[in-house]
Formats: sequence, C-alpha cells, structure tokens
Amino acid sequence: MLEATSPLGKEARFEIEGLTLSEGTKLQLTQYAATQRILERELDVKLEFGTAQSSGGRTVLQVSEDQVWSIGPVVDSKSLYVTPLSSGRTRIVLEGDKARALLFACAPVDFSPSVFSTGHYVMTGIHHTPVTIHCVKPNTFHIYVMRTFALSMWEWLTDAAEGL
Repeated sequence: MLEATSPLGKEARFEIEGLTLSEGTKLQLTQYAATQRILERELDVKLEFGTAQSSGGRTVLQVSEDQVWSIGPVVDSKSLYVTPLSSGRTRIVLEGDKARALLFACAPVDFSPSVFSTGHYVMTGIHHTPVTIHCVKPNTFHIYVMRTFALSMWEWLTDAAEGL
C-alpha cells in the first residue's frame, strides 16, 4: 500500500528559544457522522463542542452537530458514516513557552491558559486558511490544516515565530 508523503518535506522542524514547531507523524484522523446520540454511543463519549473527549485510545473533537473527528484507532461500526481524513490533513505540533504568544499573533482567539486550557480546541483561521487548534498540554498545541495548505501554513508560522 502506498504511504502518503509529507507535504512539508523531510524532517520538518523549526526551533527558536522557547518554541518548537514540528510535523506530527502517524496521524490517524477519521471523521464520523451520525446523530449526536449515535455518535456518543458508538464512540463511548459525552460530546461537548470545544472540549476534546477521550475513549478507547482515541481523542474525539466535535466539529459540527452531527460530525466528529477522531484521532486514534478507527471505530468499526455500521451505525456511523466514516470518512478517512489522515492523508488530507497535516498536524503541526507547536510547543514551548512562546507557543501561546505565536498563536495570539496568528489567530483571532483568546489563547490565555484560563480560557484555552488542556483539552480545548477551536476551529478558526490563520492567514485566511481554516485550521483546527487543539491544546494537548499546557504549552503544546496541535494545528490541523488541510494538506494542500500545509506548506504555506508552515512558512507562515515559522515567519511569525521569527518575529516574536
């Protein structure tokens, strides 16, 4: 089976004092669609928009009333509409003491720790590009961007980081 190659090239990594950007590898991203009741039952979670839920080794993000993204093992269910997204998205990992400062400079969201803490996520835009930003640890964020915009997003983020 063919493996998708990175749209960022080999070993994408950027470091400055207090900030590291890298490409998250081995992304298993699946979109499920069904009624909220069926999604909650089949994924064994209580959905809450804006707050990630975990169950069965997967992280679940509600992206609309009847759709979720699941990061992790695929659920085998005949009750869900399944769309694999792994090869269509790139995960950029942003971490370090300056991570929130970079996000504040790039997206119109309050990334203060008291507002945007571990587990929270938001669908927003950076430089006219739709992204989903998920806080996975106090100073670690995963930015999900469509593969076709990944290189442009990477360059935008690294340029903005150099200006911090």
